[in-house]
Amino acid sequence: MIGFKKRDTKDLLKTIARTHGISVAEVREEMQATIDEARNSPDPEKQAEFKKYFGNSTPTPEEFIYIMTKKLNRKL
Repeated sequence: MIGFKKRDTKDLLKTIARTHGISVAEVREEMQATIDEARNSPDPEKQAEFKKYFGNSTPTPEEFIYIMTKKLNRKL
């Protein structure tokens, strides 16, 4: 498994921001909007998948990255 810690998510957000020439706040806003859109999807299958990973809560961008990275690493 690839070593990935929660603090690594902040570095990743900084790298994304630098790469795209935007602020970390803008990266977080875009990611949060996408997370909210996925959570509130009218598609029952997408809702079930989201709930499987995050329950009834809405993750922050950092939580989303960390949790999904852990899930993907388990599959490798």
